[in-house]
Amino acid sequence: MIKSLILSALFYTTSMMAQTINYNIQIKDPNSHYATVKMEISGIKAKQIHVKLPVWTPGSYMVREFSRNVGKSKAYIGSESLAVQKSDKNTWTIQNPKNLKSLSFEYEIYAFEAGVRTTYIDNDHAFILPTSCLMFVDGSIGNKGQLKLEFPAAWHRVSTTLKRVSPYTYEFDNYDDLADSPIEIGNHDELTFDVAGVPHKVALVGENNCPKEKFTKDLKTICEGMFQIVGTHPCKEYLFIIHHVEEGGGGLEHANSNVVQFQRYNYSNELRYKSFISLCAHEYFHLWNVKRIRPAALGPFNYNQENYTNLLWVAEGITSYYDELIMYRTGFWTQAEYLKSLSSSITATMNRQGAYHQSLHEASFDAWIKEYRPNENSINSQISYYLKGAIVAAILDIEIIIATNGQKNLDDLMKYLYNNFYLKQNKGFTDAEFYLAINAVAGKNIDMKYWVEQANTAEILAKIQTVFSNIAFQLENTPSKSQNYTGIILEIKGEKTIVKSVELNSPAMQSGLQAGDELIAINDIRIKNNFEELIKLNTINSTENILISRAGLIKTIQLNKTQDPKFNLSLKIKESNTLNTKWLITKQ
Repeated sequence: MIKSLILSALFYTTSMMAQTINYNIQIKDPNSHYATVKMEISGIKAKQIHVKLPVWTPGSYMVREFSRNVGKSKAYIGSESLAVQKSDKNTWTIQNPKNLKSLSFEYEIYAFEAGVRTTYIDNDHAFILPTSCLMFVDGSIGNKGQLKLEFPAAWHRVSTTLKRVSPYTYEFDNYDDLADSPIEIGNHDELTFDVAGVPHKVALVGENNCPKEKFTKDLKTICEGMFQIVGTHPCKEYLFIIHHVEEGGGGLEHANSNVVQFQRYNYSNELRYKSFISLCAHEYFHLWNVKRIRPAALGPFNYNQENYTNLLWVAEGITSYYDELIMYRTGFWTQAEYLKSLSSSITATMNRQGAYHQSLHEASFDAWIKEYRPNENSINSQISYYLKGAIVAAILDIEIIIATNGQKNLDDLMKYLYNNFYLKQNKGFTDAEFYLAINAVAGKNIDMKYWVEQANTAEILAKIQTVFSNIAFQLENTPSKSQNYTGIILEIKGEKTIVKSVELNSPAMQSGLQAGDELIAINDIRIKNNFEELIKLNTINSTENILISRAGLIKTIQLNKTQDPKFNLSLKIKESNTLNTKWLITKQ
């Protein structure tokens, strides 16, 4: 049975001066994973109408080609059919030779890819991510419209931040507004709390062991901590959509909501629970940093192609810095836990060979072809603008504190960008404007370009150590004494031990091992998911005889182990002073 509203007019009509697009999403058979989307287009003035589906979704910087999921389509006015031809990968061209002022366009969309970046329908629920399933009319992206939902009667709840005009009918100001408003339909539970007078809802989707009272309290605490950074909340309401999954994770931000995944029974695991709280903090802070404080390329969007920027490290790196710092500020982590986490991030970045080959600007610009498409050589050629971006954000925070003698910090830069670019101008900033904003807040020139435009060199660690020493912290390196370094990154596939990656200039690379090799035996001992243990048995010399299978052929490789050259960094406070207290402030 389908829920359906009888409205005085199914779709409203506006002045002929503006083209209006109203949508109807109909889910008749959730088991088929299909929905039918109907677009009522009015105010038409052209003999051809180009209807497009985005190729990507904002916040996830990869072309995903959503049009691959579009099935049958048709255009018509009443009983009269109109010619439709697909003119490129994501465009359907409707012929309008009679100069009709309104018409209907209808298509099927297949939705069975679970994730935060895709629409998903099954017998239990439907998650609608508009960019992945709702087309727009070229040239009419700025116009208002309505969206009607029809779905099985067994489902009784809809969670979205779109403005409801009647049960299961919503309105939007423009396509950007619609695109940025995910919808969850089903029988999920909802939690509620307020932050700064703004009502917040949490949709708990799927079976889980969430301790609702504790989680509501903790989520409210972390959101309040993030709110304090900028001090102004731009939303009228806010929504968390939490998908509980068997495995996996991740999240995606939206202007007034976010969607995150969490393994359904991990609420009882303290370490994973805190990690999830940090993820929620990350996606929540994006309502300021990315959605309103943004590089110029990140809005208004071009949904038809890549939107390039050098500043994804600002969007994601600064947010990553805050999602951990806020865990300390709000009391979820101790000072020691926070410093350990930051030290681990510095260590991981310094130990990645890609950090010596790719700058933060390059990582940001090439995210479309690299960040979301890692391969066996990514560890040698790329860095994470999340991880290294967070380190640079810490450095920026400290540099502002030093420049202002503890009077200002990174929070003040966020406030400055929010007020001067979002509130006053409602626009994003260029690279040059971002660096000028840093200097305006600091009251002096701070050369941050070095950190983001250069790949790591031998001097980079010394520079990081100097920055921390200026606020009485010591970044120490305790080298490993292990003599069993190989440079092999492994993955287990069933009972097979497979080389996933080989680190640049490592013993493994010098020996000729390569990604895809199956490791069968070491020194005539069968390997059964225990390579790391077996490599340590030979203490007499550094040479190991490894039997491998490569493309179905058996080979023996001689591998010469060496001392582990990697950093093992720890950040420790040397003495308490005003500046480090300003940096590590427990409560705001």
